[in-house]
Amino acid sequence: MAASSDQGVATAASGGARERSAISEEEVSALLENTPSGPAAAGIARPFDFAAHRISRTSLPVLETICRECVEPTRTALTALLNRPLETSFTGLARQSTADAFAELPAPASIAVIRLKPLTGEARVVIDPPLLLAMVDAFFGGSGRPSADPQAAVGPAAQRFLALAMGALGTGFATAFAQAAPLEVETVRLETNPRARRGGDAQDTVLVARFGVEIGTASGEIRWLLPEALFAPIREALASEGGKPVPRPQAAWAPLLGAALQAAEVEARAVLSEAHISIGALVRLAPGDVIPIEPPQHVVLLAGDIALYRGRFGSSNGRNAVKILSREPV
Repeated sequence: MAASSDQGVATAASGGARERSAISEEEVSALLENTPSGPAAAGIARPFDFAAHRISRTSLPVLETICRECVEPTRTALTALLNRPLETSFTGLARQSTADAFAELPAPASIAVIRLKPLTGEARVVIDPPLLLAMVDAFFGGSGRPSADPQAAVGPAAQRFLALAMGALGTGFATAFAQAAPLEVETVRLETNPRARRGGDAQDTVLVARFGVEIGTASGEIRWLLPEALFAPIREALASEGGKPVPRPQAAWAPLLGAALQAAEVEARAVLSEAHISIGALVRLAPGDVIPIEPPQHVVLLAGDIALYRGRFGSSNGRNAVKILSREPV
């Protein structure tokens, strides 16, 4: 009985402690109303938007080096295109969300959608409208003065010049990028409305490379919007020193791939003869007509459309056959 009484007292004391530790709603309101400001508030928790502040665990130092080395070939290519000197400079490489990068673009804008072959995906090159119009004016023999009408940057003449300028810009970028990987810049289409962006997540990360261009009294910026996911296949080359990919041992795969290739079946064919006739003679052909052909001296053995061997047509064990004479198809 004494033990039971003591246990009941202990339980009551514990319950009383929980009641005394509780904070009433009035006390919570009083604490929030008397929140300190200034230096004393430095330790107060504040909301943090992780979506807007993505932490990148992989840096691409080689890509920034490529952008810096892209300046000179770009200047040379644009100078040759416009037939007048201009100045180019690399002003920075930054990570942004796709939504933020496109929100900064003017509307309407001069946008070239490109592919960096053999990489999969689309990137964009944006030229400031005043700069594009100044380049158009210089291209047609003017002094490089931009048009006062911003809508002219999305007109037919400006859009045709943008497609032409992408050849020069793509050459400069591919030349600088060769240290990391061979690329071919292909223009897919032109766009004028940055708000009508196609595909992708608004919170995906895009690398924005900015280049300043000065021509005469006009100046502006060229922006390369490069989705970070685009460089996934060559990330090691862009993240390592000197742009050289980190070697990976492939010993386990080589024998398996070699054996699979050796067992693969291909269809081999040989063209024995070909005849050339006019379209008129072709449409006049009727059953029983004969097309004369010359007996072949040599035939070429093909796999698909690829010539592999040179041989001679004959027979073997009562079947038509081709005797291989050499590996040179010609």
